[in-house]
Amino acid sequence: MQKVWESSQFKEIYHVNTTHYEPGTPSLRIQSFCHSVSYQSWIGKSDIPRSNIIVSMILSGEQKVTRMDGSEKIESKGYFTILDLSAPGQKFETISPSAERYFVLYEVNTLLKNLLKEMFPGGLPSFYAVDPEKFKQCFELIRDELSNNRADDSRIGAYAYQLLHEAMIQFPEDPLPKPVLIAKNFIDSNFRDPKLMTRKEIAKAACVSISTLTNLFHQHLKTTIWQAICDKRMENVKQLLTYSNSSVEEIARECGFNYAYYLAREFKKQFGMTPLEYRKQSRNL
Repeated sequence: MQKVWESSQFKEIYHVNTTHYEPGTPSLRIQSFCHSVSYQSWIGKSDIPRSNIIVSMILSGEQKVTRMDGSEKIESKGYFTILDLSAPGQKFETISPSAERYFVLYEVNTLLKNLLKEMFPGGLPSFYAVDPEKFKQCFELIRDELSNNRADDSRIGAYAYQLLHEAMIQFPEDPLPKPVLIAKNFIDSNFRDPKLMTRKEIAKAACVSISTLTNLFHQHLKTTIWQAICDKRMENVKQLLTYSNSSVEEIARECGFNYAYYLAREFKKQFGMTPLEYRKQSRNL
């Protein structure tokens, strides 16, 4: 089923998957494919959390991406991204006369989570494609199958896997040792748990001793395991302060702090202002 959304700033043509699907089925499931064109001055935000994984590639033009920490990056033709939409916090702005991209939305289930964790132990990737044409072909296979009046969910699932597999092939090898990648991914997945306080638990997940992991963090990340946890929590705190209307108490619970007082104290120590002062400042930018 095709849907078209259009305004003076963008045009998006969606091909929606209408095949029957039972939630929890152990298969890869594409929700929709989109061919998107945005025009200069278009601004979008990933500020509405959704339970989807988006896989996208820029076909032409340039966009500026502003992350929750204020850092900016220009992305252009061939830039490929896998992004978890349940973690909002980026702003996208078209800075060329127009920007064109393909993207697909994956339904999130256990199979997809495990597959992505196995393929990308260091976290979801963003990079310039070595061979953008191969990605383009993968996207278009999904589009064409969804456009078929007799679309087959098993073929869609196969094409969904093919796209991720191509990403794994083209993804530049991460220079970090595997135990560090696994530990970072474990922290990213569990930082909301207030009990994530011991190096033992993280070292166990990485299948190395505490001393080995500690030395690897010092050598490759120039930080400690505990500081990596704190940094991840604070990154998410800043994201929620900027892009959500949650109270400081709610944000504290969401980000692994037992009490809002502890969050406020650590936040001011690190950034020199209270969480509410940061919220006001970040929204006035």
